[in-house]
Amino acid sequence: MTVPVVAIFLAKPGEEAKLETLFRGVIATTLKEEGCISYQLNCDLDQPRRFVWTEEWESREHLDKHAAAPHIAAILAKVPHLVESAEVIPLRKLDGGVA
Repeated sequence: MTVPVVAIFLAKPGEEAKLETLFRGVIATTLKEEGCISYQLNCDLDQPRRFVWTEEWESREHLDKHAAAPHIAAILAKVPHLVESAEVIPLRKLDGGVA
């Protein structure tokens, strides 16, 4: 069974553009990672400081490798300066299509 993930980041006021640029910088590399099914950055229509990643991985092992990847470690070192809150939620798919 695949592993969908939702990750939610609330940018500090005025840091939205920096956070978006930082996030956009890892998309192409991540999409090439082994086990990546989908990896999409979204912005909340009603709360533009909230960025929501929707992802899907072939397995928990692939997700764990992604979390430890150098390009992810590099941005995670910068994220605390730009966000008020962050939450990463690995899920167990119950039914339906790709996340």
